[in-house]
Amino acid sequence: MDPNAEGFRWWGELAALGTATSWSFASMVFTLGGRRIGAFNLNKLRIPLAMVLLGVTLLLTRNHLGWNEIAAIDYGWLALSGVIGLVLGDSSYFASLVAIGPRRATLLMSTAPVMTALLGWPLLGESLGWIAWLGIFITLGGVAWVTAERDFHANGERRPVHAPAVFLGLGGAAGQAVGLVIAKHAITHSNILPLKATFIRMVSAATAIWAYALLRGQGRSTLALLRDQTNSLVIATGAILGPFLGVWMSLISVRHIEAGVAATIMATVPIIILPMVIFAYKEKVSPRAVFGAILAVGGVALLFWR
Repeated sequence: MDPNAEGFRWWGELAALGTATSWSFASMVFTLGGRRIGAFNLNKLRIPLAMVLLGVTLLLTRNHLGWNEIAAIDYGWLALSGVIGLVLGDSSYFASLVAIGPRRATLLMSTAPVMTALLGWPLLGESLGWIAWLGIFITLGGVAWVTAERDFHANGERRPVHAPAVFLGLGGAAGQAVGLVIAKHAITHSNILPLKATFIRMVSAATAIWAYALLRGQGRSTLALLRDQTNSLVIATGAILGPFLGVWMSLISVRHIEAGVAATIMATVPIIILPMVIFAYKEKVSPRAVFGAILAVGGVALLFWR
């Protein structure tokens, strides 16, 4: 069936919403995994697993990997997108998850559409009017409102927000924005299927992160973490929800709608994750935090309102 047919006119929007939902659950899983084995170890293990899942899915659905179907330059763009978004960006994001928890980390990630807008201007031809700048102001205001609030641990002790953790969260948002814009450029130029584009990104990310790990002599110690059944379950679950389903759906979304619109819908993660952290972590979510989250996502929505 043709996704562009009348019955599929919301295909891109639904894919973006599916991405946000998948990433919300993945954030909870990655918080647990990052605390158990470390953010970088988690990334080293979940990316190769997602690569295998994507490769198998591609073979089952297309009967081949199709390496010769796109130009070398587009391989290069997708590879660069994978390294920036999945290695650098996600490693920063996971570190922020561990440092400040999933609610605040995902809220910082809501700035990704703002960064996407700024990058999309020169790279994708998206110009910014006064409504867009107002959306940027509101979004950053909401983020500042929440991150300035003092938080509490489960035992009632105050948990301050440290600047390095905030920068890590913003680094994750920047990685996602750059990776998404570059990936959309490659997909638009080559008309490659999102599944195949996701697989290429994952191959490049796995190659980069494991080349670094092996140079540091971390290969054996990293694989040893899989001996623990809980670690293996967390990594497998996170890989399925995040780089397999989530990233795949994000590229489906940007193939059918504007990158900024897709990123805006994906930024609803802070709203989706609020009830999760209340239930799972017993966090005390203040009215200020709820208002800040709504304000931030509302600003992102305004950014691309037409």
